[in-house]
Amino acid sequence: MDDGLAREGVLARCNEHREETLTDQECANARRAAATLALEAERARAPQLEQESEAKLLAMRNREGRQAGAEQDAATPAFGAPLGTVMPSMTAASFDVYAEGADPLGRRTLEVAAAEPPSNEVVIPAPRLEMTDLAAVPRPFRDDINRQ
Repeated sequence: MDDGLAREGVLARCNEHREETLTDQECANARRAAATLALEAERARAPQLEQESEAKLLAMRNREGRQAGAEQDAATPAFGAPLGTVMPSMTAASFDVYAEGADPLGRRTLEVAAAEPPSNEVVIPAPRLEMTDLAAVPRPFRDDINRQ
């Protein structure tokens, strides 16, 4: 693992005759050492790669946000601005009617005169019931129950 030149030389020889060197102990050790060193190098680079990836993602999100904001600003008209093309009838003079508070269609308005609130002195008389009024109520099913 420590001698890079020797390791690369053994790997070059082993890779030339791969079938013949599958069981060679020196080739197996050189391959294992190369894999271990590659793994260590990858682990050492992982934090740097993570930071670069986060920076790229943040830049991409910011760019997409700016583009979406620009598209929305371009598509959204200002308050009071007509949508689409301006028709000849939409001149400044025709909008003056709304500014005066008059009805542009000439409809009549309902004016309510000053009205007085209703009196709170409302008296509701209690109904009077007589016993004779209750006796006259027909009870058709009561007679049938007593007969059985």
